[in-house]
Amino acid sequence: MAKIQAVTVMTLDGFLPEPDNVLTQWVMNHRKGFVHWRKHCNAWILPHSILDLLYEKDHKNASFTYLAEVHDAESLELLRGLFHYNLVDEFIVYLFPYSIGKGHSVQNILPSRQWQLHKAVAFSNGICRMIYHNPCRM
Repeated sequence: MAKIQAVTVMTLDGFLPEPDNVLTQWVMNHRKGFVHWRKHCNAWILPHSILDLLYEKDHKNASFTYLAEVHDAESLELLRGLFHYNLVDEFIVYLFPYSIGKGHSVQNILPSRQWQLHKAVAFSNGICRMIYHNPCRM
C-alpha cells in the first residue's frame, strides 16, 4: 500500500503563516523545504481528491508516495479529510519561530493521537522541521 505524506507550515501557536512572509517563501521554494518532498514523491494529492485517493492508494506498492502540501485554507481542508480517514502516514511540520494569534488553525484539525517524532532539524533562519510518523499506519 502506498505511503501518504502531509507537509505543512505553521506558527508556534498553530496557525498557517501569511503567504507573502519571507519564511513562507523559503519553505515553499528552498531545496530543504517543500521542494525536497516534491522531488521524492510519486504523486500529489489535490484538494477534493480524497475519494480518488481512497481507491488508488490500495493499488500502489509500498514504495509509492503521495504528497499533500498544506499552506492555505483550501489545502487545510484537504488535510482535515486525510486526518478524518486516518490516511496520513508521515506528517512533516515546518514550525515558524513566531506566533500570530489569528487565521487558519492547523492545530484545531489535528486528530487526538500520539505521533512518533522521527526526525527534527533546526535551520539557521529559525524554522524547525519535524517529521512525525503515525504509529497506527506504520
